[in-house]
Amino acid sequence: MPIAQAADLASLTDAVLEPYDRDADRASLQSLAIELQTHVSPQTAVETLERFKWSGRFRHDPESILLEIQGVTHLFAGKDAAECDPPDHPGRSGELGLLSAAARILSQRNLWGRFAIADTLGAAWALANHAVSQGSSRPSKRRGAISIRDTHQFFVSPPGRTVDALQTLPCAALRLQPDVVATLDRLGVTTIGGLLRLPREGLATRLGPALCQRIAQATGEVEESVIAIASQCEHTASLELEYPTDAVDLLADRITRLIGQSTAALHAMQRGVLRLRCQLEFTEHPPIVLETGLFAPTLDQSHLTALMLGALEGVRLGSKVTRMSVGVAQHAALSSRQPSIFGPDFASSSNEDWTSQTEAARLIDALAGRLGEDAVLGVRVSDDPLPENAIADFPLTAHRLKAEAKKAKRAARQLTARQRAADDAMESESRERPGGGFGSGPQTSDLGRRPIELHAEPHPITPLESPAPGLPRGDTHVSGPGGSFPSRFRIRGRVEKVHKHWGPERIETRWWRGALIRRDYFRIELENGARLWIYYDLGDGTGRVIAEDKRWYLHGRFA
Repeated sequence: MPIAQAADLASLTDAVLEPYDRDADRASLQSLAIELQTHVSPQTAVETLERFKWSGRFRHDPESILLEIQGVTHLFAGKDAAECDPPDHPGRSGELGLLSAAARILSQRNLWGRFAIADTLGAAWALANHAVSQGSSRPSKRRGAISIRDTHQFFVSPPGRTVDALQTLPCAALRLQPDVVATLDRLGVTTIGGLLRLPREGLATRLGPALCQRIAQATGEVEESVIAIASQCEHTASLELEYPTDAVDLLADRITRLIGQSTAALHAMQRGVLRLRCQLEFTEHPPIVLETGLFAPTLDQSHLTALMLGALEGVRLGSKVTRMSVGVAQHAALSSRQPSIFGPDFASSSNEDWTSQTEAARLIDALAGRLGEDAVLGVRVSDDPLPENAIADFPLTAHRLKAEAKKAKRAARQLTARQRAADDAMESESRERPGGGFGSGPQTSDLGRRPIELHAEPHPITPLESPAPGLPRGDTHVSGPGGSFPSRFRIRGRVEKVHKHWGPERIETRWWRGALIRRDYFRIELENGARLWIYYDLGDGTGRVIAEDKRWYLHGRFA
C-alpha cells in the first residue's frame, strides 16, 4: 500500500514504520546461508537474480537459499524426521531429517520458512514459492510446545515426478518476466501443466527463448548448477571457551590470537588476507558472522585485528559467547615493496615490510569497515554503449578472483557466432562511415567529443522550428541528412537559439541486450556560447509512435 495510507493506519494502532534496509537484509540472508552451509550442505547458494524482475516479486532482491543435498541426506537419517514427515512420503527419513535440521536453524533466528525438495533447482524454487504446503497443521503432542511442523511449511516432490508436481502451479513459478506471464494470462494459460501441453517451437517464436529455457531448467532437460557461496575457509582457527563470556576485552584478546593462528600458514606461502571471517556462537542466541574485506592483501596483524574489532564494536551481544572461530575466506599473493632506499626503512632490520599495505589501502579498509563495503566504491569503464551506463561502480574491498571474474563475464554474455559477426560488422561499418551529416562526426582524437557534465536522467527539450520545404508538419525534427535541424530549443523554460551544431553520432544498443535504444547525438553551440550535448530519439524500430515533444533530449553540458 502507499506509505501515506500505511502511516494513517499506523497512527490508529501500535504499528511501527521502519524503512527497508536492503543492505542489512542481504547481509542477514548471507549470514543464514553461511550457517546452512556449515551445518547442512557445503553446496549452498543465495539465489541469483537476472537483470529484469521476475513476476510476482515486490523487490528485486534475493529471497531464497538453494542447497544441493545429493550425497548428504544419509547424514540426517533418523534425526527428528517425524517433526516434518508428511504422511504420504514414508521411508525418506534422510531428506526429512535434513529439512528438520534446516528448519531448526531458521527457528533459532525467529524466522519462518517454506521448504521444498525436488529433482531440479527450478522445480524446488517453484514449489517453495508457490506450492500448497504438505506440512501438517496438527498441533504438537507435547503440551505447551510448538513443533517445527507448526511453524514451517514443507513440500517434497517424489523422485522422477517433477513434471507431475509442477502441473497445478502458476506460470509465474517458472521465474518468468512479468510481461511473459501477462501474455500467457491473456492466452488463457494459467498453469504450468497447460503451458507444457503447448508446442515448444511456437512458444519460442511468440514469447522468446527465455521461456523455453525456464521450462527446460524446471523439468531437468537443461542442468542448472548451484553457484555456491564462498566455500569453507581453508585457513581457520577455533576456540571453545571454557566459561562463556560477554566481556569485550576478553573477546578482543581471543580474536587477536585466532587471527594470528589462522594466518600463520600464509607467511610461508607469501600470501596475504583479502577477506577475513569471524563467527561467534552464543549460549541462547543464534550465531553471528563478522566479515571484513580488504583493498589489498596483507598479513599485518595489527591492521587485521583493528578491522575485525571494529566490526565487533557494531554488534550487540545478546548472550554470552561459547565458541569463536576465525578463517581466511580469501587470500592473494603479496607484492614486495621497498618504501625507500636510503631512509630508515631500508636500514632497519625489520622483515615485516612485505606484509604491510600502502596508506591508501589502509584508509579504504578503515572506511569500508566503519561505513560498510557498499559505501566505499570505485568505478570502472563499462562496455555498455549508452552514455549513462559508461561506468559502473563496485565495492573496493569486495574482490573476485580473476578466474572467477572471467568465468562470470563469459556466463553473463555468451556470444553466438551470429552475434560476434554482428559485432564485427557494426564495428567495420562505423570505421568505414565517413564523417558527414550536419558537420563532421566526433573523432577519437577529439578531446571535446564527450561532455564534462552528464545528467543522470536526460531532460526533454522542445524544438521550435517551422516545417522545412517539402516536409509535412510533424516531420520537422528528422535528424538524418536531408531533414531540417531546429534553430531554436526551449530548454528548462527558456528559448535558446542554436548558433552551430555538429553531428549526428549514432549510438544504439545491441538487439540481444533487451529493448532496442537508438539515438542520434548532436553537439550544439548556443548564441550565448554554451555548448550542449543533445540527442534525437529514433525509437526502438518497432514503429512505436513517439510524440514530437518527446523526441529531443538534453543529456550533457560541455565546459
